[in-house]
Amino acid sequence: MCNRKGEYGMEIPYRRDYDDLDLRVQMGHLQINVWYIRFVPASMRTNKKHAHGGYELHFIPYGYGQLIAEGNHYRITPNTFYLTGPLVYHEQTTDADNPLAECCINFDITVTKKRNDDNEFLRIETDALIETLSSTRFWFGEDAYGSIGLFQRIMDELDNRLVGYYHNIRSYVSQIIVNAVRSYRGENKADYALPRKTLNEKREHLLDALMNREPSDLSLEQMASALKVSKRHLHRLMKKQFHMTFKQKLSQEKLEIAKKLLTETQLTVDEVARTAEYSSSSYFCKKFKALTGMSPTAYRKTAMRE
Repeated sequence: MCNRKGEYGMEIPYRRDYDDLDLRVQMGHLQINVWYIRFVPASMRTNKKHAHGGYELHFIPYGYGQLIAEGNHYRITPNTFYLTGPLVYHEQTTDADNPLAECCINFDITVTKKRNDDNEFLRIETDALIETLSSTRFWFGEDAYGSIGLFQRIMDELDNRLVGYYHNIRSYVSQIIVNAVRSYRGENKADYALPRKTLNEKREHLLDALMNREPSDLSLEQMASALKVSKRHLHRLMKKQFHMTFKQKLSQEKLEIAKKLLTETQLTVDEVARTAEYSSSSYFCKKFKALTGMSPTAYRKTAMRE
């Protein structure tokens, strides 16, 4: 007898039919409407010749059998994956000694209106998915992308029903669809590249990194030069990213350093002021109280009591 577990250790102890799930997966302007998901354990059952109005993906985690589709015969072995498209008649039989198990998902596709906020990359990628699915009526081969493992995860999610399981199931379904499309297309590379950040987005990322430097390393001129922008433009970037001016942000960074020194070291107030790069101890105390509502000494005492 064959091993009742596939490559991913999947086991289907009993039949599970999820025929009433309201499951729609949006992939750009392509909507996948799932009709059912089924897990069928190994048995001597034979699927008589039939066809569906939509697409059906069949994954064989273990067992052996035979498929007849459009007059052609195919040998089913563990890790087999095949697609039967709309109105493709097919019949499946199983071996008596090593009956096959099956995971399958039946769905149709709807092309929705392209959204204005979709980036060009998403439109191109979705068009490729639509074109491949629409032009593929039948495919037979190996589960080269590990979709059987994704079916195992779907089954686990449906069994456990933890918070977020509907979201996860939709994610796994979309991955199964993408894996199927990759199988049909073979090793053909995608003829598009990942979208790149805009120049301002790159600057925002760099600005965030620059603001993590020591206060002494920060100046308006140095920051503007590093970002290759004018000081006026830098002010706009600061307002957008941090909702404060450069001066306010610098003051906040120095304050956080001072708080940490007051609560985690035994430095005197004068030493904290120097380490946090304030111009004088008196200015530090004045600024600290204005921003926190208490003196550095009172802040330290309150923190120690907590």
